[in-house]
Parts: sequence; structure tokens; C-alpha cells
Amino acid sequence: MRRLLTAFAGALFLLSGSALAQNVMTIRVVGTPNDGYKAIYYGVRAGIFQKYGLDVQPTMLNSGSAAVAALIGGAADLAYTSITAVIRAHDHGVPVQIIAPSSLYTSERPISSLLVLKDSPLHSGRDLNGKTVGSLALGDTYAISVLAWIDQTGGDSHTVKVVEIPVTAAIAALETGRVAATMVNEPNTTQALATGKVRTLAHPVDAIAKRFESGAFAVMAPAVTQNEAGWKRFAAAMHESQLYTNAHLPETVDLVASYTGIAPEDVARSVRFVDPEYVEARNLQPVIDVFAKYGITDRAFSARELISPAALKPR
Repeated sequence: MRRLLTAFAGALFLLSGSALAQNVMTIRVVGTPNDGYKAIYYGVRAGIFQKYGLDVQPTMLNSGSAAVAALIGGAADLAYTSITAVIRAHDHGVPVQIIAPSSLYTSERPISSLLVLKDSPLHSGRDLNGKTVGSLALGDTYAISVLAWIDQTGGDSHTVKVVEIPVTAAIAALETGRVAATMVNEPNTTQALATGKVRTLAHPVDAIAKRFESGAFAVMAPAVTQNEAGWKRFAAAMHESQLYTNAHLPETVDLVASYTGIAPEDVARSVRFVDPEYVEARNLQPVIDVFAKYGITDRAFSARELISPAALKPR
């Protein structure tokens, strides 16, 4: 009887494995090469996604807006992007939703900085009046936070011009005078500061809120409708991967270095990205509200509209 039961259990395992293999869901994910992308790469390397019947295929792009464009255009199934891109897409009626959270910003762990040259005379928002400032993308969270910070520290954001400066060109843009200050996120901030050429002027993102979700993993709502069970598997797998990477940041240093091209020692010294455990409206609403205030979107709306029904819910 024991031998029969063992054989029966083995047969069930083989059948279940075969069924899983036949229903593997392929997910093409695109995103920017920063610390917030690590849970995807870890999940792939550790076999977490495979365990959930998922074939996750990551690719890197230069910006979050490019990632969302690929998602909307059908070139990708999932986009790691800024919360900005998701909010703006929703504001224009594009059915983009958040399936998994990413990059929780807290004032205790600033993951971005406004940099200036080391000998720059700039010290406050008032000093930036009439100047040109760089951001990772136009109209993004970083750009709006700079405007809000300028207004909160005695300046007038209406006099400031914001231009797009990739993190790799930040120091050159400052040295050539193209911009007076520019936003850079980790681990590039630590790498830039290590050159001795620049210093931190401020952490403007605090001007939005002391705590909010700055990144997200986004999907198209129709795709979730067509395969909600598959996307729920992804949300569960992503949750497992993020819980691990949050708790084992030192172990992910080489992983992040491998896809960002940044030296491991710079990654290790940087302020590391920590992901929220769940997509929660309270971590999204501050950004929505400040975007409406500065005219990036036509209106404010409930953050719940951005959360996919397949996203993992807090217990």
C-alpha cells in the first residue's frame, strides 16, 4: 500500500508539473536600470517566478516614460516605471494599473538628491530663481518635487526651467553650465558624490511627502481582465521576491552592479531602494495631489483607481 501511495503521489507531481509547464505565462518586463529593478532580477535568478509558472524576461530602457510607452504599445507586458508615468497615463484615459509596488520613499532614506557643483554658490530654492534645473524626466516626480521645494524655500518655481538630464550626464551638465542643479537617484548619487566634483544641495522629494511610493510595476488593465489568475500569480511571486531583497540588501549588491554597470562598492555605499510590501492608496495619493496642484494632471482623483484588482492586498 505504501508503494502504491508513493507511486500515486509521484504521478500527481508529474502531472501537476506538466500542467504547469503547459500554462507558463511569459511576461516581458521593461524598466530603468536602478536599484528598484532588483526584485525582478532576483526573482528570475532565484527561480521564484518559475515556481509560480512564470517566464519573466527583463529588459532595460533609459527612462520610465519609455517603459510605459513600450507597455502601451504592446512591446512589453509589464513596466517598471515611476509613479509619475502611471498617474499621467491614467489622467489621459489610458488603462494602466499598478500590479506590484516599488521604491518606497521615506525622508529617513532619501534615494534621490539635487546636486550642484562643489563650489556652487547655490544654497536655497531662492537661489535657483531664473535658473535651469535638470531632472530624470520632464514632469516626473523628481521634477515636480524640485518645483515644490523651490516654492517652499523662498523661491518662485515659475521662473525656473526644467530640462531632462540622464543620470549618466549629470556631472557633465553641471560642469558645462547647461544646468545649475540636477536631480540624481541612487546608486548614481553616491557615485557622483564620490568624484568630489559635486555636493548635495537638497533632498527635494520631501516637499511632496515624507513617505510615498515613487515607483511601480504597471500593467494594462485589459491584460489583467484576460488573465487575472496569471497576474495574481505574478503579484504573489513579486511579493515573495521583494520581501527577500528588502531583508537581504547586502546580498543584492553584486546583482544591482551587474545590470546597472555601477561598481559594487558604490552600490554598497548608496541609500538602497526598499519596496513597499503592498500597493496602498495612502502611498500614492500625495503624488496625485501634488501633480494636480502643479498642473501636471488635469485633476486629482482617488489613488484606488490606479490599483489593479490582481494586486496583492494587505492582510
